[in-house]
Amino acid sequence: MPSPDARSPRLRPRPYNLYASRSHRLVRVAKAILTTAAVLVFVAAVAAGGAYLWLDGLVGNANEGPQASTIKSVIDAAPDTSIVDPILDKPDAQDILILGSDTREGEGEEFGRSDTLMILHIDPAEDYASVLSIPRDLRVEIPGYGIQKINAAFAFGGPALAIQTVQQVTRLDIDHYVNVDFEAFRSVTTALGGIYVDVDRKYYYGGIAYENINIPAGYQRLAGEQALDFVRFRHDGNVDFGRIERQHRFLQSARDQIATWDTALKMPELVQLVARNVSTDVTTTEALRLALWGLRLDRSRINQVNLVADTRDIGGASYVVATEDAIRAAARELVTVPPLELPDDTPTASSTGSTGATSGTTAGDTSSTAPEPVDLAGVTVNVFNGNGRSGEATAAGDWLKSMGAVIGRIGDAASSENEHSVVLYPPEREGAARLVAAGVGVDRLSEDRPGGEIALVLGADFVLPDEYRIAPTPDDVPDADRWKEISRSASFTVTAPSTVPEEFTFKDHRLYDLDTNGTVYPALKVYYRYGREDQYMGLMQTTFLDAPAAAQGEERSQNGIVYTGVSIDGKVDRVWWKVDGVLYWVSNTLSYHVSSEDMFGVAMSMIPMR
Repeated sequence: MPSPDARSPRLRPRPYNLYASRSHRLVRVAKAILTTAAVLVFVAAVAAGGAYLWLDGLVGNANEGPQASTIKSVIDAAPDTSIVDPILDKPDAQDILILGSDTREGEGEEFGRSDTLMILHIDPAEDYASVLSIPRDLRVEIPGYGIQKINAAFAFGGPALAIQTVQQVTRLDIDHYVNVDFEAFRSVTTALGGIYVDVDRKYYYGGIAYENINIPAGYQRLAGEQALDFVRFRHDGNVDFGRIERQHRFLQSARDQIATWDTALKMPELVQLVARNVSTDVTTTEALRLALWGLRLDRSRINQVNLVADTRDIGGASYVVATEDAIRAAARELVTVPPLELPDDTPTASSTGSTGATSGTTAGDTSSTAPEPVDLAGVTVNVFNGNGRSGEATAAGDWLKSMGAVIGRIGDAASSENEHSVVLYPPEREGAARLVAAGVGVDRLSEDRPGGEIALVLGADFVLPDEYRIAPTPDDVPDADRWKEISRSASFTVTAPSTVPEEFTFKDHRLYDLDTNGTVYPALKVYYRYGREDQYMGLMQTTFLDAPAAAQGEERSQNGIVYTGVSIDGKVDRVWWKVDGVLYWVSNTLSYHVSSEDMFGVAMSMIPMR
C-alpha cells in the first residue's frame, strides 16, 4: 500500500513549524473550530425555515450509505482494554468526531481526504462544550496500514477507519460522527449570501492550482470558493495552526450572523445541499437539538483544548509528533468540565499605560488611581523629561505647581529612554523629596550630591492624571505620514492610534468600497505585523454602522465614547466604537497576541487625522 504522501501533491509533507524557534520547538496545536461546527450551524439555519420533515427524509437516506453498518459496528464496539486504557466521560455526555473531506474529480479516489479532524465533546447537563482539533499531519498508527499521517485513515478506509484510528489514538469512545464534504461549505455559504469576515491581511498564493488564493484584506462577505480558500489556506508561517484559527473565526462569525439569514426563502436549496454533502449517524432530531443548544450556549462555556506537539522530518516527510502522555492529557481535558468561575467584582483599570508602546502617549489610560495630593508649599523641584514624550515635563511641572511646589528648571534628561521615573535629592532634603515622590506617584528615590536641588526625572512609567494629560496630535501618531496620506484619500474621518503595542509595525492598508449586497459603504483596513510572524493586528473603519462585527461585549467609557470589547474563548477579539457616523474597531491577531488591556488601550488612543 503506498504511503499517502506519494498519492498526490495534496498529501506531500509541509513543515509544521509554528513556534519552531521557541525552546524545545513545542507547538500548541491550536484552538479548534468553535461550537458545533459548520454542519450544525447550517442545520440550525435549515431548522429556522421550518423544513424539518423534508430534511429528515433526505438525511435519513444519506445515513444509509455503503459504510453505514461498518461505521455502526465501529462506534458500538466497546474499547479493547487489552490494547488501550480508555478515557471515560459521563454517561450523558457525547463525543462527536467531525470530519471535513474533499474529493476531486479525475483522481480515482473512493473516499477523498479529511483535511479537518476534530472531536466535539458536549455535556448538555453542564451546559458545556469543548473541542479538540487533531492536526492532519499527526503521526499515528493506522490499523492495518502502519505508521502514517492521521488524515490518511480517511483516504484508506473512509469514516469507519478514521473513527477507529481516532478512538485508538485518543482512547476516547466516539459516540457519533459527522462528515462534511467541502462542497457543502462552498454551496451553503453561497446560498446564504456569504459570511461577513474581517480578513486580517491580504492572502495570495499562486502555486498549486487547487490551493490558489487571492483575497484582499478587510471586512467583507466571503462565500463559495473564496470562503473555502480562506479557511483552508496554510501557505504561511502559521501553517495548520493558522488554518484552524481562520476556520474558528469564520464559524464564529457564521454563528453570530445566523439570525440575519433569510433562510425561509432558500429552504429548498439549503435542504438539498445539506443532505447531499453531509453523512452522519446523527438523526435529524439530534442534529437540530444539538444545533439549537450550541447556538444558545454561552461562549464562556466553550473550551478549546490544545495539544502540545513537535514537528519532525522523518523519512523525508514532515510530521506532527505528540507523545502518548500529551495526547492523553488533551483527551482528559476535553471530557473534564471545569468548575464555574465566579464573577470578578474587582474593578479593572482600562489602561495600557506606556508599557509596551512603541511611541505616542498614554491616551488609553483611564485609571482614576492618581496619588493623593500633598502639600509642597515652598519646595523647589526641577523637572527633566527622560521618556521622550513631548511636553510631558511641562505638564508634570503644572501638576507639581497645583500642590504648591516652586518649579525651578524644566528640560530634557541626559537620556530619553529611561524606563523608570526617579526623584533625585541632596541628603539634607530627603524629607521633602519623599513628599514630591508621593505626590506624583513615583516609588524610586536616589540620593544626589549635597547642596543640589530636588529633581524629578520622568521615565516611561510616568503617568499624568487626566486633567494634566497632553492630548496627542496627528504628528504624535506612529507612521504619521502614512496615516495622513490615507486620511487625505478617505471620504470619512480617519482615526489613527497614538499608542501601538510593542513589536507591532505598520504593514499595509486598503481603502475600498464595502459591498453589502445592496449598499456600498466606504471602508478602510490598516494592519500591523507582529514581529516577523504572520500575525496581524487590524484597524477597521467604515460607515457601515450595522456591521455584525459590532456585537455585544464588555463596555468601557472614555470622554463620552463607549468602547465595546467582543471576546472569543476569554480573549478580546475586537474592540469597537462609533463616532459621528463611522464604526471603528481594533482586531486582535489570529493567535491573540494583544492583551485585553492593550486592545482597549489602542482603541482609546485613536485620534482624528484631520
